Amino acid sequence: MRLPGDSRFALGPHVDGGSVERWDEQGYGLGKVYDAVWKGRWEDFDPWESSCRLPVKSDLHQGVGACTAFRMFQGWLSLSTCGAFQGTLLANPLLAKATAYYLLRPFFSPKRGVESGAQTASEAVSTSADFLASNNWELDVTPSSWLQGATPGHGQELSHLLHPHLHLQNSMVHMPTVRPGDYVAWHCDTIHSVDKTHAGTTDSSVLYIPTCPLTEDNAKYLVRQREKFVNGLPSPDFGGGVGESEHKGRVKAEDLEELVDVEGRRAVGLEAWDADAEGLGAGEREVLDRANTVLGFYG
Repeated sequence: MRLPGDSRFALGPHVDGGSVERWDEQGYGLGKVYDAVWKGRWEDFDPWESSCRLPVKSDLHQGVGACTAFRMFQGWLSLSTCGAFQGTLLANPLLAKATAYYLLRPFFSPKRGVESGAQTASEAVSTSADFLASNNWELDVTPSSWLQGATPGHGQELSHLLHPHLHLQNSMVHMPTVRPGDYVAWHCDTIHSVDKTHAGTTDSSVLYIPTCPLTEDNAKYLVRQREKFVNGLPSPDFGGGVGESEHKGRVKAEDLEELVDVEGRRAVGLEAWDADAEGLGAGEREVLDRANTVLGFYG
């Protein structure tokens, strides 16, 4: 929830789902997600191919607030009416090209425009045509450990000074005006941010609800999340603490029988999925059976 005038919750351009893990063979490399980029065929990179993301480990460094579940899309549900410059979300629309750029950025350096030993150029220099020209950039002969904006245990941060060709001052686009009940989803590789200042007159409030498909790994996550919910504790990826465990009148597992339908109880791991439902394909039945086994509904 952001109130009018708020400038503290000013998330700059960033990408969630890990940071250094995108370059790590034991992270996104497990699914060969970006292999086309690494092989110099960035045009063949298909960000919508999701099966390669199933084995990915996006939290190799136990970052606080990092997500260990597989989020096919990130998203939030609006609880208020909110438009541009009113504390809302911005996203970069060049998904495949921007992703390839920030992945390859660590391997190239400018030949002119920075002082010897400097890591970034000044803002005036980094916006100049001469600095951005392709003939000013060359492949680094000596690899560096510096992954611009990527730090173990944190998300991938982007900025104009580190990623000048993305023109982030102008290429980030506001979400259309949303109203209570509108749902916004964006790709898990998408660069996104929020308004630096909430210049509206009413609160900007959302519930963060990513799209997490049922996979075997997500079922394993759900086992841990179910245990936390039953005990009134924060979910596994949060920073710990007693949560609601000491709250009087908190919603308990047995209360959900009356509060939500069967799909709601399945979503929190309290009821088995129906692997025999009509219209399911073989793959769908298989993953439902595996999830039910992981959750302990099958012997």
